[in-house]
Amino acid sequence: MSVISVIKKVTYGVASGALYYLIYVVALPTLISSITATPIPISGMMATYFGFFVALGTAESVLEGNVVSIPLRLISKLLGALILWNVLSGGHISTTMNYGALTISVEADISILLYVVILVSLIYGFLDAFTYFSKTS
Repeated sequence: MSVISVIKKVTYGVASGALYYLIYVVALPTLISSITATPIPISGMMATYFGFFVALGTAESVLEGNVVSIPLRLISKLLGALILWNVLSGGHISTTMNYGALTISVEADISILLYVVILVSLIYGFLDAFTYFSKTS
């Protein structure tokens, strides 16, 4: 394997890890927050999440074509689902709004929507693994 191909694979892995980070930690929580009109708390673990996604994406792209890349793909999808679950507090979102002299507490249970997003993500991961097996056989 040449140095150029390794650099390309590492670059692709970093980019795909950053893309998973943007989807699971930034875009989906922001989208759900705007739909439900409730704020999503920002965790201090954002840099750690980014590091996990980049590390998994890099390992997955460098080990592409190896059997070890399949569990890494599934782990990255599962990690994304778990982080999304954590960021959205398991689908139970609540906020307090001041309306004149009144304080209104609003709660939204979006756990069904969250289950659907996580299920689609995991199905995509398993289909990706099955595609790998169908290519090798």
